[in-house]
Amino acid sequence: MTTHMELKTAAHLSDQETEKIYRIRQCLYREMDFISRCRERKKEEIGLCNLPYQTLSEEKKLLDLAYELYNDMEDSNTAYNVTLDLVIDEIEKYIKDNPCWNMESEVDE
Repeated sequence: MTTHMELKTAAHLSDQETEKIYRIRQCLYREMDFISRCRERKKEEIGLCNLPYQTLSEEKKLLDLAYELYNDMEDSNTAYNVTLDLVIDEIEKYIKDNPCWNMESEVDE
């Protein structure tokens, strides 16, 4: 028995679908870069080093916040890694200044 299922190729995707896929991939890549850079900074003892390193990849609210901050701070005249470090510095400072901050609920407000 043969099923006739048409697979969508890039040529068959609408501009809206293509944009959505692009945004998802961009977010995933930035999350991976953010986590890697946080771990590098901890190893090199750069910054406050107060992030939840053991569960960082599972901290959805924190990762969303990092992505949001990166998009707000992004500047074509500033290197990607410099902006990433600025984002990490902002998050570390916020956690330091708000010790009771619960990563699962704070960003929702």
